[in-house]
Amino acid sequence: MKFSCIVADPPYHFSDRLLQSSTKRGAESQYAVMTDQDIINLDIKSICADDSILALWVPGSKLDIGLACAENWGFKITQTWIWVKTKQSPFEDLKKSITKIIKKEKKDDFGKLIYDVIDGFRLGDILNFFMGHCFRQTHELCLIGVRGKYTLLLENRSQRSVYVGPALEKHSQKPEELQDRLDIMLGSVPKIEIFARRDRPGWTCVGLQCPSTMDEDIRDSIKKLSVL
Repeated sequence: MKFSCIVADPPYHFSDRLLQSSTKRGAESQYAVMTDQDIINLDIKSICADDSILALWVPGSKLDIGLACAENWGFKITQTWIWVKTKQSPFEDLKKSITKIIKKEKKDDFGKLIYDVIDGFRLGDILNFFMGHCFRQTHELCLIGVRGKYTLLLENRSQRSVYVGPALEKHSQKPEELQDRLDIMLGSVPKIEIFARRDRPGWTCVGLQCPSTMDEDIRDSIKKLSVL
């Protein structure tokens, strides 16, 4: 079976296991990881249509591996899609400041006070942040690769390259926003999510933790699809 849209969120292995506390937070404590070379060597080509688009999630520290994957899988990277992670209630502090002004008895300078609060608000205050040996990470990167006459697939060209939304509960969980936008862009073309952890209507989903392929090695899942 050939797919025109491929989304992949590989279980990368990290040498840093985050042992600075008693709480297990590394990827290996959450799911089975794969070596970089095993991920690169996945036979993604066998299930890709001649004209197709790849969306490959990759941590900043594994950017070279992501680029190697794309090349070996037969795609040329042309863009990135960025998820900027916010706090769960990103405007809570701003709302509190405005509420204080509304409750003030003196109303003469109400408008000016509101503007002063807005002017003093920093957009960066809504950002969440996570680990990082240099800068603290507040975004996640998805490489967008293409092959063949992929532009023939596009039904909508208005989708933005940045999504601003709250961090999610599960380790390494990604927002559905990416797939939502790909559905808008690509309509009903065959789509697959590799390393999925849930099923999604209209998509073929495979992964060790995916209900439809539970505990099945991803290489076996790909091999089965390649002969359909």
